[in-house]
Amino acid sequence: MSRPVVIISALFPPLRGGLADHTLRLATELSGRFPVVVLTSTGAATVPSLDVRAVVADWKDAAALRRDIDACPRDAVLLWQYVPHMYGHGGINRPLMRLMAELRGAGRKQIVLAHEIWAGWTWRPHWLWYSLNHLWQWRRILRTADFVPTSTERWIANWSARWPASAGKFVLAPSPSNIAVETVPPDHAGRWRAEHGLAADAKVWVFFGTLNVFKQFGWVLDAWQAAHARGDRPVLCLAGDAPPAGIPEALRHWFLPLGFLPAAEASRLLRAADLLLLPFEDGASERRGSLMAGLAHGVPVVTTTGHNTGPTLRNADFLAHTPVSDPAAFRANVLRLLDDPAAARELGRRGRETYIADYDWPVVTARLARCVDSS
Repeated sequence: MSRPVVIISALFPPLRGGLADHTLRLATELSGRFPVVVLTSTGAATVPSLDVRAVVADWKDAAALRRDIDACPRDAVLLWQYVPHMYGHGGINRPLMRLMAELRGAGRKQIVLAHEIWAGWTWRPHWLWYSLNHLWQWRRILRTADFVPTSTERWIANWSARWPASAGKFVLAPSPSNIAVETVPPDHAGRWRAEHGLAADAKVWVFFGTLNVFKQFGWVLDAWQAAHARGDRPVLCLAGDAPPAGIPEALRHWFLPLGFLPAAEASRLLRAADLLLLPFEDGASERRGSLMAGLAHGVPVVTTTGHNTGPTLRNADFLAHTPVSDPAAFRANVLRLLDDPAAARELGRRGRETYIADYDWPVVTARLARCVDSS
């Protein structure tokens, strides 16, 4: 009989955050291979097909959490969903680290699925204290866990070099798209444009997510305005945050703020899109859900390479990418694909093909299943 798995996560629907949806999908995928229990925070939803135990009121109460874990099957592999900020203010939870070490001493097998590691260096004293604690926690995890599936190839390379003794614990576990690809009719792109009052031949560019400094939405606006300045008329669709101030009045007719969309509507948007523009400040990486959604839907993706971009994405022929230090090159890449629809379609085709082969849920689930079987 397959060994049970207990997925431990502070986030589960309807609690906030993309990782809540990730936990649900992960539990659903793994339940096809193993008996699965989800141990999560109070307030989480029940799911008829899953054993969800929403009983954790305080993630720093290690004694209560140990009782909750012991109430699950004793022979189960513990699979922790890890982002520091999921488990404590500022991302610091020393009792949780001590509990992981205690569980290891008791012979419990643990897998830590790392979506983030630490906040990065800063010279501000307050935030430096948090960053140093994040690093301390991460080193404890590397000592404690049997396997550490990690969302980003660059992080695996960096930490394998820094901690060679833990290199064998790493497995690349990208964050697959949580947006299922909708089945649409052959004339979907035209219908979608008509539903939104757009011309049948309008070029549709998409930006996904929140408007923070790490997403560099200004680069997207720059490329869009450059296209209009030379006489093209692409429509820029913003799926996510409310529209920012500063959209030129003369271009508002070609700006479509859609807000946060249900998954099915987001999929239909992507299936109608010509380009997905994602100039990440830290570079493209396998943990970016919007990037993975674009690849899954076969949308040509224009993005950047930076300090979080590993060798696979840095050398990818299924993305249009330029360095994070060169906004002019990003703009030129966008305009190049606007001028060459055939090249854009081929880029999208290669992206979807690569996603299915290397990043989709069945691929990631199989990697995690091998970790469970080897624990």
